[in-house]
Amino acid sequence: MNAPVSPYQVAASSVRTLLDWLRAQGQDVAVLMRGAGLDASVLDDQADEQVPYPAYVRLWELAEAATDNPAIGLHVGAQVDVSRMGVMGHIVFNNRTLREALEQYTRLSALMNEAVRATFRVEGDAAILCFEVAEDVPYCRPNMDRVLAMAVTRARRFVSPKLIMREVAFAHPQPAYVAEYEAVFGAPVKFDAPCCRIVFDAGYLDFELPQRNPYLHQMLSRQLEAWLAKLPFRKSLADQVRGLIRKHLASGRVDAAFIAHELAMSRHTLYRKLKAENLAFQALVDEVRLERAQGYLSRDKYSLSEIAFILGFSELSAFSRAFKRWTGQTPAQYRQQSRRKRFRRR
Repeated sequence: MNAPVSPYQVAASSVRTLLDWLRAQGQDVAVLMRGAGLDASVLDDQADEQVPYPAYVRLWELAEAATDNPAIGLHVGAQVDVSRMGVMGHIVFNNRTLREALEQYTRLSALMNEAVRATFRVEGDAAILCFEVAEDVPYCRPNMDRVLAMAVTRARRFVSPKLIMREVAFAHPQPAYVAEYEAVFGAPVKFDAPCCRIVFDAGYLDFELPQRNPYLHQMLSRQLEAWLAKLPFRKSLADQVRGLIRKHLASGRVDAAFIAHELAMSRHTLYRKLKAENLAFQALVDEVRLERAQGYLSRDKYSLSEIAFILGFSELSAFSRAFKRWTGQTPAQYRQQSRRKRFRRR
């Protein structure tokens, strides 16, 4: 039996994580793999394999039925075994700070599952990591349970055991095993949310990761960035626009006409297609500028004038006005606040 054809692929390492857990529970993984239409090559941890998303979803369905365990995703995600952590995990937790780790994680997450898009943003004093499942594929509840449980469990292991979540939310309805969520996350859990998300204190973003290895991070990052560049996954138009804005931000060439030309379409078509995604071009420019600005201001490498220049502003006053409009603070106030938070966490 062949796996269903799908434009979305999932890294075989994610499949092996589930299979390893099932094997430890005494399940016959060969039978489950055949039922999902998966080839035995998935088990080869030396191969760079991917599997179709529908087959991955089917494997979760069969695993839940075989174990009679609806909370299986939480249990798989909550295990912390460094020996089984993949390249992605080692890269993320070898970054200098949690902010840098999340920025890299969201950029590389498509390598793990093309059907789930991860985004990261800061709103006031809250950091929000959001996961959205593509609209043209089935939502897999146990997998989303696993993704969020794994993110929180590993963060407490490799960042700080004191890391407190303000909120954890899921896009699916509240299941009967709601008590399991409380045991794993130790935080308020919501359901039927617009996206699956983890919300925590933004002050942790500047926390320096205690077990980082700069050499290992650099070596693995080069490998994964090369894989990502070759990945044939489908980006939304908004993702493509964000990528071009990041690329051309310092040059100041982030007007709609230029970005539309880069995408081989008219400015009118760009506006129309973004509107279909309930987005506006200028909002994406502001989003990228804010994301970059907060990153630069959290470090003391650049002066405020240099940051304004890097972000494509004509002068510091224009940057200051925009930043205050976005956050309610001036760049200087935000930088001072970041310094105080870094000092308190030492």
